[in-house]
Amino acid sequence: MGRANRAAWTGARSSLEHWVEGVLSRLGEEPRAAGPAPAKARVVVLGGGTGLSTILGGNPALPTWPDRAPAGLAHEFETIHVGVCTTDDGGSTGELVRRLPMIGIGDLRKVLLAMVDRAALARRYGPDAPAAKIIQRTFLHRFGARAPTRAELRDPVRVLDPALRRACPPALRSALAGLTAELAPWLEARLRVPGHCLGNLLLAAATFRGIRSPRTPTRAELDRGLAAAAAAIGVPAGHVRPVTAAPGTLVFEYANGVVAAGQARAARVRRGCAVKRVSIAFAGAPQAAPELLARLRAADLIVYAPGSLYSSVLPVLLTPGVVESIRANRRAVKILGANLWIQEGETDMSFREESRGFWVSELIEAYGRNVPGGIAGLFDVALATSLDTVPGSIIRNYALEDKHPIHLDRARVAALGVMPVEASLFSADRWQRDSMIHHDPARFAAAIRTVYEGLAGRPRRAARRLAAPRAVRPAVGRGPSACARMDAVAAALAKKSIPSAGLRRALDDFFWANPDVPPAHLARFDGVRIVPDAQWARSREWDNVLGYYEPATRRIMLHEQALARPGLLAPNFAVALGESLLGRYVARKHWLEETPGANVRAYEIELRPPAERECQLADPELRAYLRLAQMAPRAGAPRRYFRPVPKGTGFLPCGILFGLVYAWMLDGAYVPALDYEMQILQWPAARLLPYQVRARVRHRELVRFFRETVFRNG
Repeated sequence: MGRANRAAWTGARSSLEHWVEGVLSRLGEEPRAAGPAPAKARVVVLGGGTGLSTILGGNPALPTWPDRAPAGLAHEFETIHVGVCTTDDGGSTGELVRRLPMIGIGDLRKVLLAMVDRAALARRYGPDAPAAKIIQRTFLHRFGARAPTRAELRDPVRVLDPALRRACPPALRSALAGLTAELAPWLEARLRVPGHCLGNLLLAAATFRGIRSPRTPTRAELDRGLAAAAAAIGVPAGHVRPVTAAPGTLVFEYANGVVAAGQARAARVRRGCAVKRVSIAFAGAPQAAPELLARLRAADLIVYAPGSLYSSVLPVLLTPGVVESIRANRRAVKILGANLWIQEGETDMSFREESRGFWVSELIEAYGRNVPGGIAGLFDVALATSLDTVPGSIIRNYALEDKHPIHLDRARVAALGVMPVEASLFSADRWQRDSMIHHDPARFAAAIRTVYEGLAGRPRRAARRLAAPRAVRPAVGRGPSACARMDAVAAALAKKSIPSAGLRRALDDFFWANPDVPPAHLARFDGVRIVPDAQWARSREWDNVLGYYEPATRRIMLHEQALARPGLLAPNFAVALGESLLGRYVARKHWLEETPGANVRAYEIELRPPAERECQLADPELRAYLRLAQMAPRAGAPRRYFRPVPKGTGFLPCGILFGLVYAWMLDGAYVPALDYEMQILQWPAARLLPYQVRARVRHRELVRFFRETVFRNG
């Protein structure tokens, strides 16, 4: 689009925006205000999470969803195909990928429900049957603290209340039961776990049908299982596809240099700094679904659903083949649905402004940082929600919950070559009734259709010249599946001396919650011992950590208080686990006698010969770490390192420091005092005093060492 057009976007609202608002203003009286019949455009929608399912057909998690008139993109356009993110690893989906070599299917479940065709249900199961409600309640049922019974897996409608179960048509009951037919014993054992969502179990059972031992389903097997589920619940065949069949783990790189794996973990672990970029570690060769790529190349309209920037849309775009297919289609209108609220752990911190808050332009810039080739050929329009008519009291209520809107900054968006369109996309009825602001599926779909019809006839544009690729972290890497990693962890823990089954389960949960810990890091300790307070012999001169590694016994020692209160085990075990990687590296440590009259003493260690250390670090790596820990080599004694310490002051010995930094890399909340000190990494050098600049450089090098050498996340 030309420079003159872009200039027009930076000022008052455009004629297209007024047209959109006009359509939306009539929706209350004219449900089909955007057009008398569904538009015939070929549409592909990409994304994940609740935002994707909501704009397609309304949020199926709402109790009233089955009773509402169908609304959303699936009802505004004749042909909709959906590419769904597969890197979810939280909740029930996480428990599945923890135990099964599979993609995350929770978002697929949500999208399949949202895409249910009520007319198809009526034709198949009868016009009077409450089929939509039965399907919704079955797929959304959660088992809580108990595991599903074998009978419930084989006949899923058993979980419904008696009245709804009696109303279930026999054909629907049979179709749902067919999804778990021929359940292999190995699979049943891994599905019968507390806390699951029944819909996820049904999809997993259908996907693994006929697979006799644990392995990742092929694309054909995955498609077959999803097709069976779609047919049972009235979803058009082949219209909902996972973007890839290869299991993958999201990897976040933060502005402070930390690299951390896991989608759910990013939301749980508050780093206090902005996400710089993300990548995906795939198990196996990643390739997007060929059918989805073909649909993208032939689409008239491509929509990026509102949702988590780094954990819903970007994983789709980073899957090999997707961006290339989008760019190859120069005819389609491409609309980015901007998020309404910031996402904690993802967009709560501005990378550009180094502060809390986020702008629509920063969403676009984040794609530019993460997608190879930048944003060229990806977006024509950024569709944002106008909050002009929302009372300030509601915004304040959200702010009290630390939720803040993402605002449209027109000039910056236009400068990026993307047309800003702002519209009232939320339901006024809902915010007046519930004081909640969410995308309304009917309004969002009508706005998308209006924007599409306003732009579809424009002249074909020349392809933009792509910027030369920058040397950044590869967007796609290789790594074990979450299931393979946890199987290796379980095998390693089985060989350890651990005093109770409860502690063994808690440690298994620790390693699941911290996917950056490779199974190799379990090799340096032989067991765990719980130490009563009266027998706790560790000096508290330097720290108050309730866990440490004892090289002589190869045991992790935990103070009994570490198990007394929830939340104490993980940080203290993490510190001790980190210390264990150093093994028996020290032959001797001592304080040198003070020089008479001097106000300084020296802490000195002597290293064992490399063959005796049992250390995770090679000799050059260990020596590099000691220098970062401010230990200086002793002249003429290559295995001795020392550090001068002013009298009356303290310091962190290199072993304790290693454990603390190891734990901090996993979760800043594990070591609050160190997390406070590491905040200096977020400050530009120009704002710091000279001694702080030196400390910042040292901290950054320490983080780089742990990232690249200890965790191998370079």
